[in-house]
Amino acid sequence: MIALSVVLTTAAVAGIALPAHATSYPSWSDVQSARHSAAAKAAQVKRIEGLLASSKAVVEHTQQVAQQRGAEYQVARDQVDSANDRLGKVKKEVAADQKRAKAASQRAGLLAAQLSRTGGADLQTTLFFSAGSSDRSASSFLTKLGRLSKLTQSNGEIAAAAKQAQRTAASTQAQLKQATAVLVTLKGKAASALAAAVRANETANAELQKEQGVQATLAAQLKALQAKSDATAAGYQAGLRAAAARRAAAAAAASSGGAGGSVDVSGWAHPAYGPITDGFGYRPDQPAGANPFHHGTDIGAGCGSSIYAAHAGTVVYAGWLGTYGNFIEIDNGGSVSTGYAHIRPGGTFVHVGQQVSAGQNIASVGMTGAATGCHLHFEVRINEVPINAQPFMAARGITLG
Repeated sequence: MIALSVVLTTAAVAGIALPAHATSYPSWSDVQSARHSAAAKAAQVKRIEGLLASSKAVVEHTQQVAQQRGAEYQVARDQVDSANDRLGKVKKEVAADQKRAKAASQRAGLLAAQLSRTGGADLQTTLFFSAGSSDRSASSFLTKLGRLSKLTQSNGEIAAAAKQAQRTAASTQAQLKQATAVLVTLKGKAASALAAAVRANETANAELQKEQGVQATLAAQLKALQAKSDATAAGYQAGLRAAAARRAAAAAAASSGGAGGSVDVSGWAHPAYGPITDGFGYRPDQPAGANPFHHGTDIGAGCGSSIYAAHAGTVVYAGWLGTYGNFIEIDNGGSVSTGYAHIRPGGTFVHVGQQVSAGQNIASVGMTGAATGCHLHFEVRINEVPINAQPFMAARGITLG
């Protein structure tokens, strides 16, 4: 995530007035004075080189922390996905077991009713006294007795089967309860991991914005010290101001959304343009470290090409996400969220909490994370569960690819 709302003023970036925390940094007057003394110039060069190294180290450290928090968030997110998958399977098992248990109980009930209508076990005595003495009566008696025996045996077997089906249904119901509890716990951990990742990214971005200005000033001062003429030295300061103005204008343009993509009457838009290079589902040849189940749709957009918000919503995450690389997640409302992965370094144009419109240019395509080439990994989730984006988008008038 790049917090574009945190933008240094042109004057500060240009070195007209260094940030308050940088009072120990050399001023442009110090630089001009040192130019006329070899010893003073050497001392200032050494000082500035040390300050540049320290500034870069601060930025690198905060970025490493942000990447670590992002990787932890991905792990927690993947665990929620696995728990959701497990819960879905258990729900199907519960439904199937309950259906079998109901059918078995109905069969047992029907046979029990039939046995009751025939007189049950006392039917043997009834048949004995009513059989008479003829061979025909005796044969009839034996036939009825045989049927009764089979009926009683069948009833016992079906009753046992019904009890077993009920036990199985109770067991899967207990598994459902456990799977639900596990999911709730993992969702809580994922929420905490998300909050930690957001904080780490905000810290890293604030340091980056702050130190970029300091580094630009120090680099210009270093060039000025090494310049052969005073005019050239003064030119570095003027060039720094012009570069700062360009960066501020670019930041303002990116913050406003820039050029947008086309939006369908449904309110949805193409997230990127290019052929589909990989679809939703299991993939045996996934990149090293990537999830064996591909939760998104890969769109083969070119390096640096625009990524657009597929629908209006609120940015809930914009930062590093492990194998996803630089990633943006947008809450689109109605329990729907969309995700955009492998964004190029410096190619994120929105920040957490920002409201975006459908078709807004939110980022540019890269190959960060476990990507082997430039493309957009696009995800759609409903109630946090990933779904196939292609039919979902097609139902809203957007054909991916």
